[in-house]
Amino acid sequence: MQQIRALVALSLCALAAIPAAAQTQAATLRGAVQDASGAVVPGAKLTLTNIDQNRPWKTESNAAGEYVFQQIPPGNYSLAVEAEGFKRYERPRFILNVAQVADIDVELEIGAVTETIEITAETPLLATATSDLGEVINSRTAESLPLNGRNIMQLIAMTPGINTTRSSRNDASGSGSIASAGFSANGGRDVSNTVMLDGSPQEVMGYGQPAFVPSPDAVQEFKVQTNAFSAEYGRTGGAVVNMVHRSGTQQFHGVLYEFLRNDKLQANNWFSNANGRDRAPFRFNQFGGTLGGPLTPSRQKTFFFVNVEYRRQVNPGSVTYSLPTAAMRNGDFSQAGVRKIYDPLTVDAAGNRQQFANNMIPASRQDPIAKNILEYYPLPNLSGVTNNFFSQLGSRPNQWTYSGKVDHRFNDKNNLFFRVSLNQLSNQHPDHFHNPATPGGGWDGMKNRSITLDDTYLWKGWVLHGNYGYAHHANPRDYSAQGEFMPSSLGLPAYMDSQAQLLAFPRIAAAGYTEIGQNASWHIRNKFETHTATGDMSKLFGKHTVKFGGTYRINRVSNFRPNDPQGSFTFNRSWTRERNNVGNQGDGIADLLLGLPGAGVSRQEPALADQVMYSAVYFQDDWRVSDRLTLNMGLRWDTDFPLTERFNRAGWFDFGSAVPGLQLNGAPVIGGLQFAGQGDNPRITKNKDLNNFAPRLGVAYKVTEKLVIRSGGGIFYNPSTGYGPGAATAGAVSFNAITNLIASQDSNRTPFATLANPYPLGFNQPENGVNGLATFLGQGVPAVVRTDRIPNSAQWNFNVQYQLPANTLFDVAYAGNAGMKLMGINSDLNQLPDQYRALGNDLAKQVENPFYGVISPNTSLGRPTIALGQLLRPYPQFTGVSHQRPPEYHSTYHSLQVKVRQRFSNGLQYLVAYTFSKMIDDVSSVEGFLGLQNPGYTNANQKRWDKSLSNLHTPHRLVFNYQYDLPFGKGKALLNQGGWVDKVVGGWALNGVTTFQSGQPMSVDLGSQQLGGYGGTQRPLRTGLAAETGGAVHDRLGGNHGSQRYLDPMAFSQTPAFQWGNTGNFLPDALSPMLKNWDLSVIKNVQMTERFRLEIRGEFFNLLNNVNFLRPNTTWDPVNVNDPTTVRNFGVITGAESGRIGQVALKLHF
Repeated sequence: MQQIRALVALSLCALAAIPAAAQTQAATLRGAVQDASGAVVPGAKLTLTNIDQNRPWKTESNAAGEYVFQQIPPGNYSLAVEAEGFKRYERPRFILNVAQVADIDVELEIGAVTETIEITAETPLLATATSDLGEVINSRTAESLPLNGRNIMQLIAMTPGINTTRSSRNDASGSGSIASAGFSANGGRDVSNTVMLDGSPQEVMGYGQPAFVPSPDAVQEFKVQTNAFSAEYGRTGGAVVNMVHRSGTQQFHGVLYEFLRNDKLQANNWFSNANGRDRAPFRFNQFGGTLGGPLTPSRQKTFFFVNVEYRRQVNPGSVTYSLPTAAMRNGDFSQAGVRKIYDPLTVDAAGNRQQFANNMIPASRQDPIAKNILEYYPLPNLSGVTNNFFSQLGSRPNQWTYSGKVDHRFNDKNNLFFRVSLNQLSNQHPDHFHNPATPGGGWDGMKNRSITLDDTYLWKGWVLHGNYGYAHHANPRDYSAQGEFMPSSLGLPAYMDSQAQLLAFPRIAAAGYTEIGQNASWHIRNKFETHTATGDMSKLFGKHTVKFGGTYRINRVSNFRPNDPQGSFTFNRSWTRERNNVGNQGDGIADLLLGLPGAGVSRQEPALADQVMYSAVYFQDDWRVSDRLTLNMGLRWDTDFPLTERFNRAGWFDFGSAVPGLQLNGAPVIGGLQFAGQGDNPRITKNKDLNNFAPRLGVAYKVTEKLVIRSGGGIFYNPSTGYGPGAATAGAVSFNAITNLIASQDSNRTPFATLANPYPLGFNQPENGVNGLATFLGQGVPAVVRTDRIPNSAQWNFNVQYQLPANTLFDVAYAGNAGMKLMGINSDLNQLPDQYRALGNDLAKQVENPFYGVISPNTSLGRPTIALGQLLRPYPQFTGVSHQRPPEYHSTYHSLQVKVRQRFSNGLQYLVAYTFSKMIDDVSSVEGFLGLQNPGYTNANQKRWDKSLSNLHTPHRLVFNYQYDLPFGKGKALLNQGGWVDKVVGGWALNGVTTFQSGQPMSVDLGSQQLGGYGGTQRPLRTGLAAETGGAVHDRLGGNHGSQRYLDPMAFSQTPAFQWGNTGNFLPDALSPMLKNWDLSVIKNVQMTERFRLEIRGEFFNLLNNVNFLRPNTTWDPVNVNDPTTVRNFGVITGAESGRIGQVALKLHF
């Protein structure tokens, strides 16, 4: 037992001593103690007391008359100051907010200490001690404003510079959910924010999102810092969100609540109405409670707070699919709007094919396996050949959340708290087809855990602080709608059953039609964990508040995420288009009916155990030069260590070594894979990047008592461990096995693979790294590049604050952000060099294969002949070399930010936040967590071609939130009466959020890619016409709702084969429809007894039932490339956000 105690004690000491990121939620109070003449008063004794817990903090003013209280939990405080020969100074009640640095100077009057001066002023509105931008969201705001799903992360959107796109704004996933926190801050990436809960980071590797989000009733307050914060903060390219969990007080307090809504309380979706569909059944019940108070009889030492919340839900949902018609199932493709189909058996020497007579496939040519597959497509229930199937079924997400916190005060010098939070979600998805081929059927879930242990100790003027945090996220998923399915039951060969890593309906992707079967990653078993130890030391030296510390973080991912474990088949029109290797005609279902896939894959994937470590140290000096001028100076050193895998199942791409046994034109072939831990290879997959120093500088100058000018800037290093739940597996090549379907061995002149025998050469098996540089020859490989650097950004701001009457602050700022070496979508290092594009169709010419007999015949490069274009690629032994999350992209952001905030007074509190901004980049996202478009780069050899408006570019954004206690009833300005008058008209409050937001840029992609398959993305040509049509959005929806489209097809034309096009990444002359939204809550408070208060709520999301249309279809894909009017869905809007949603609630406070 003594050894265990010693180990625990040693661990706690180490925790307090470890230098840490100190991304603290605590507040700081500082100032100077002076007499009436302005002379400093050293040795004054100051006592800061938490009113709710009666917890005192004590210090003395130093020789310069300065004092500081650090690591102070946010809350309600009083301040008392005593000095010999002076009257006692008391400031009875003021608030310290999360992560606030408050300046309160103390002026003492000469007299006896038994006399008292009482100052009733609140905490200053002006920020005179720091230069960062941001906003504090207090508990009144969190509890009063309407929140869809009680998702408190929606409140972040009220901060200037924050951009939440449509998918995250309406996220009703509620507390606890990792999906509830997507946003971009001041030009930062949507996955580069840091979310802290009680001082410990909540984001997990791979997502960049918090593992746990507390309920609004469990949050005391939080602060959103968006630009140029101090050296305490790092590993972020966007915002730092600092949340504080509620703590118990000296009195027992709690709340019981129930939030309810159903389909009767909400308006129908606009498109459901237009299609004659009633509202889908919807049920939403969110209920729970909180309880907090003292744990000891003295009510002085230990306090607790717990929150329990459950959610039961049936979500409305609808899908619109494009499914083959009954005529198509029988080979008839003669309907209007269907491309011409060509017979693959009629190819001539030039590669041309003859059209099927009457655009019909004879019954004798129809494949029986394909006919079996087509039986799993439901028949259309709408007219037309696209968007011809509508289904309205809902999902069933059920969730529970537990969270508890204990605070303990050992003595006046030592305070500790411990918090544990748990969340679990199970979601049943709809089965639209009622058969095993349903896209996305099945279930998924989430298991989230968060733990924080925090200790603060005062020692000889030093404040020592330590924090341990643990964040856990698991996302199990099984989208197999109806259990196991044997592919052989479709008529596919039996080897498809034995090869399948998991048995399910194969994924069938026919170009132009909805994909059926299980999606690529339908089965997941994973676990993401983050352990973080932090600590810092701080002390006041003269006028300098000095702080230094650091962090050590371990990120771990256990991931089994097989892609297409049951196999997939793609029918890409390659067999029914007019030429063998290019063309815009053909039909995906026609390819399927002929039994001729254009591509496919069968995979075997390992379960990996990855780890990434991170550390940082920093120094911060906040120098109070005078009572008007403060300088914030800091330096941070960040180190993101490269990834390792527990069993060395990881590797990287070697650009300089020769592949044994391969030659081309008499010279060795260069480039191949290396593996961790083999020979002299290190375990880490990249070189260490150890020179990431991040200076910070800020200045705050108090011009007058009502005017402050501030400015700041700094360098910030971003997370570098990759994004997305599968990102960490990128280096695991050779420990998996990929067998790509070989559709043809002669550039689609004759079929090689058919549905009857899709893999005639068998399957590849895992090589487990034994083949070294010869691994995966003839296939595409993901390339981890050892020389990749850590992404970073420069941030700067200039800010003016002015205090208006009525507790109101006017704040105007310019904020900028320049992202450098940002991670982006994977880049093909094996793209054909630009000078060879001029060869055109000759690139497909078959020549003698120098790799024949060396590369496996079960790959597209193992045949006797090979395409000329393949031999001209930088690494001809591979079909692709995909640089994983390359840090080679850039962004620039400039903004004007204006806010007006009134602190709660006379029953009113409000915040108006306006942002005018412009953002430019070459890639806007890595994984698209915000529902962003994520177009591929145009040319991997010319990345700057894609520089354009960012998909995050939102020129105007105005958010106005308010909480107003109506002035009626007892003690109010109007109808100041008790009794029944007060019961009827008293206790009412209105709370709301109004949002106006510009649309965002859109990317147009070309449906028919004619680059020959050698890398890059072909764009349409611009014709000189404006991309966006004019008029009201309602009048240009296109499709079944009008002839005019939101985007003009005539603004684009087909790019000739093997040319790039000139449309650019995102359109400069078209934005998606704007957002207009009013959310409102109406609250009636009924004081039942002195102890109990009943709160009756009615809440409305999208109160005015505005139709907020989503962006249109942006794939330019005409049936006739010479006639842009034959595009099918381009420019057509098919979706809108939810209409008005009503919700009622009861809350019992005690």
